[in-house]
Amino acid sequence: MRAGGAVTGALVHYGRAELVTVAVEDGAPRLLDRRRVELIGEGLPGAPYHHEALKLDIGAATALVDRVRRSVAERAGAAISTMLAAHRARVLILPASPYDRLPDSLAEVLSSRPLTRAADGMLYRESLAQAASALGMDVRRYPRNADPALLAAEAMEVDLAGVRALVARFGREAGTPWRKDHKRAAAAALSVLGRQIRP
Repeated sequence: MRAGGAVTGALVHYGRAELVTVAVEDGAPRLLDRRRVELIGEGLPGAPYHHEALKLDIGAATALVDRVRRSVAERAGAAISTMLAAHRARVLILPASPYDRLPDSLAEVLSSRPLTRAADGMLYRESLAQAASALGMDVRRYPRNADPALLAAEAMEVDLAGVRALVARFGREAGTPWRKDHKRAAAAALSVLGRQIRP
C-alpha cells in the first residue's frame, strides 16, 4: 500500500486538532505525517458553549456560536484539504462523540449541563469529520472511552507491547513533541490498517 491508502488518526481539543497519518509499505507501517491544526480564528473563544454563551443573552450567544461554528468549519476544511494534498489518506478515524448530534436550539443545549459540557468538543470533532467526508474520506469512529492501542493490537493480531513499541518508534521519527494525543491518533490509524501490517 502506498500513500494513497494512508490513514489519518485525529484527536481534537478546544481550538485545535492533532493529525497523525500512517501508511503501510511492503507490509511495514510508516509514519507519513504529524501536524497540529488550529481550528479557530483569532479573537474567537475556544469554548463558546461552555463559557461565553452562558454569560450572554440568547441572541448574542447564538450569534457568537454561529461565528465560531463557521470559523471552525472553514479551518477544518482547509486543514483536511492541505493534508490530502500532501498525503492521499483514504480514512480519517477519531473518537465517537458522546451524542449523535446536538439539539438545533442553543437554548436547549445551554439548559443541559451534560450537553453544554459536550458541545464544544463536538463542534470541533464533528466539523473535522464533516470536512473529511466532504473531501471524499471514509470517516470512522471508535468508542470514546476505548484505548486505541488495544484496538490496534486486536486488529494487527499482536500484543499491546508491540503496538506501543511501534508508536514509540513513530515518536522517535517524528521528534518532539510526541504527546499522548499523537500516540492515541497513531494507534487509531494502526487499528484501521490492521492485518495489512506484517509482524
